Amino acid sequence: MSAGFDLWTRRAVLAALGAAASAPLARAAAPSVVIIGAGVTGLAASMQLSRMGVSHTVIEASERIGGRAFTESATFGVPCDVGAHWLHNGETNPLVDFAEGAGVRVYESEDEWALFSDGAWLAGDAEEDVWDEVDAAERAIARAAERDADVSLRSVIDSDTSELARFLVGPYEHAASLGSLSTLDWDRQTEGTDMFCDGGLGALVAAWGRQVPVEFGVRADLVDWSGPGVRVGTNKGTIAADAAIVTVSTDVLARGGISFRSRLPGRTESAIRDLPLGSYNHIVMSFDGDPFELAPDTMLGYAGSGGTAGLLINAGGAGLAYFDVAGDFGAGLTAEGEAAMIEFARAALKDMLGTEGLSALTKIQAFPWEANALVGGAYTAARPGRARARQDLKQPLGDRLFFAGEATSLSKPATLDGAIAEGMRAGLAAGNEVI
Repeated sequence: MSAGFDLWTRRAVLAALGAAASAPLARAAAPSVVIIGAGVTGLAASMQLSRMGVSHTVIEASERIGGRAFTESATFGVPCDVGAHWLHNGETNPLVDFAEGAGVRVYESEDEWALFSDGAWLAGDAEEDVWDEVDAAERAIARAAERDADVSLRSVIDSDTSELARFLVGPYEHAASLGSLSTLDWDRQTEGTDMFCDGGLGALVAAWGRQVPVEFGVRADLVDWSGPGVRVGTNKGTIAADAAIVTVSTDVLARGGISFRSRLPGRTESAIRDLPLGSYNHIVMSFDGDPFELAPDTMLGYAGSGGTAGLLINAGGAGLAYFDVAGDFGAGLTAEGEAAMIEFARAALKDMLGTEGLSALTKIQAFPWEANALVGGAYTAARPGRARARQDLKQPLGDRLFFAGEATSLSKPATLDGAIAEGMRAGLAAGNEVI
């Protein structure tokens, strides 16, 4: 690991584990609502409750806000988004308005592409063939959705579809391979304008949420909603409140990171299992010069003998290339460790640019989110046959327990825009219950 990411990961895990017994949380009065998690969903829920005048507290197991939106500059000397990097749905994303009001430049993605497959750069008919395959796959998914067929993407897409087109339709956008993606869940996701911002998206999120008071290093391990109100057990004592909003990842919930008393209803437990986090990780490269000779923010689809990947070249003009591995291949590679991730990226770089590309490489670092115990992966994709899982998870329990995050967004999962909207939705619902 790089020093920056390794230090951040170890600090977060140590904070979560709470190795030594801690004193009980001290506060003047019991809050009406406790929010578990200070990612963008938890921050948005807090902002909503503040607007309503509802007393609340936000607890966060790590030492920072933002969740998977995190920018660091130590590794490459320039801002690097080790997680979320895209401002999706620019028309509705509140981070765009915030950035513009704060004087941070935001700009639309030019949607410039290059494709490399089987040892060659694709051009002309060969390039068009891949995009034709992508279009055909998307039409097949839409037809299945029109029939209300909640099946896997793999079952409706032509079996002869190239590996590169399969990667572009599934893992590169949805962090999961075609056999793990629901046609209905895939089809109902809206697409708006994709944008970027100067200085890193994680840094923008940190500025957006800096006014939210957060108690750091507080790990929730039990939510007792068996009686009136809720009691949240943490490594620093118990918090009593009228309601709780849970914004941690479905991976944390599925592996029992938080226990619930009374037990969650069956449909809620099923929804958590049926909305697993996919795998989508950056292997970031810096170079001496511009070996790709492509415009800044060009997207590149790669398929070679070693596997598939997507690249964002010269992101923001800062000279970094985000080499992204995702889906089943990415998950397997990530499980082998950072050395294997880096080895694959170096081999692919040599495949595309030859030894000159490797000679221009000055630094390379992998950022595997599965290694972060407080997250456990990328973002959710509903399993085939379980497109209702998002709706099931967002149902309030006993008018005092609320789940929220990108996992509960029906039309904008996997986006900060969707996660923020869900935080506001849960904040409004919880606030109305306790007022």
